[in-house]
Amino acid sequence: MKIVGIILLSIILIAIMLFLYLTYKVNNFKDSYDLANSIDKQSDKFIEQGNANALVVGVFKDGKTYLKGYGTIEMGKKIPPDGNTIFELASTSKLFTTSTLQILADEGLLNLDDKINDLLDEKLKLPLIAQNTNLLHLATHTSGFQNLPNSFLDKMKDVNNPYKDLVANDLYEYLVNCDGKKSEGGFDYSNFGMGLLGHILEIRTGEKYEQLVKESTLKPLSMQSTFITIDSNNSKQIVQGYNENAEKAPIWTDNVLTGAGSFLSNANDMIKFIKANLSVNESSISKSLIKTHEPKMDGETGLGWMLPGFLDKLAGNKNMLWHNGMAGGYASFIAIDKVHNYGIIILSNKAIDVTNFGMKLTLSARTQSWKD
Repeated sequence: MKIVGIILLSIILIAIMLFLYLTYKVNNFKDSYDLANSIDKQSDKFIEQGNANALVVGVFKDGKTYLKGYGTIEMGKKIPPDGNTIFELASTSKLFTTSTLQILADEGLLNLDDKINDLLDEKLKLPLIAQNTNLLHLATHTSGFQNLPNSFLDKMKDVNNPYKDLVANDLYEYLVNCDGKKSEGGFDYSNFGMGLLGHILEIRTGEKYEQLVKESTLKPLSMQSTFITIDSNNSKQIVQGYNENAEKAPIWTDNVLTGAGSFLSNANDMIKFIKANLSVNESSISKSLIKTHEPKMDGETGLGWMLPGFLDKLAGNKNMLWHNGMAGGYASFIAIDKVHNYGIIILSNKAIDVTNFGMKLTLSARTQSWKD
């Protein structure tokens, strides 16, 4: 038994020493004074590994923006994307839903603790399990709603465009019983909850979700290339998306849960959004946007923004806020850090998660300086 105890103690000591070493390394990372070169190397490697065909990375730090496209927008040719190239944001655009919620709250049109039962009262009466659920719960993934109800999954037959067959009546049919819903409080990521939030904002304001977000959040930031509805004015800038098997994939369409992630955008627009989240004086809505960063409920999220977890903090990113997104043919990642004054946007036209890549870039953005 003594030998076993010594072995266990040795393992614990080694683990502690390794932890302290890694903590020291990430907090004493050598500055090469060439952040742009670091971004290029990592982005080129990401492309070479087949993770994307077209990739755009934008980094804003200390008042300077570095924005560059990698790969090609057309297979077989060398035509790199740029800041105007449009990608599907998927769940990253949840931040537009929660930003709009905070703006409307600051305007006095609603309160974060408003119960959804009261806001939906004219439509239906919710069951007991949902009668204490409020807007804050929806915006922080603490509502107890599943990611997607089983009744929705049963109707999502098209794997290439899974949300297209859902209609508003599906939403109300589910809310009559709320099968599978848990009590509020614990973090449980829910596309349904965020989609329901967008729908409730429509009811409260009388405006369609896309127009509401444009008027409240996008227009004040001059984000003119961020939209849901595709038309002749914006379609030419949209890059083709590909699934993980490199097969062409359509943009996902949604008529019910648009608040969960239906916007398309480009890096130029997303840099504007980043800037407005880093400085209270950047725009007329920056005070509201910065309120969305505050830890809510159990502290895992702000309003929409994900807060750093244990591994993020271990990597030195204790002040970082982030979100990611992935659809059938696209992936995205956004991160900001007000303490170190940087923000990152990554847009890819392949359905391969870019979160780990994004986390590596946050380390570079935090520790590296621009070349003089």
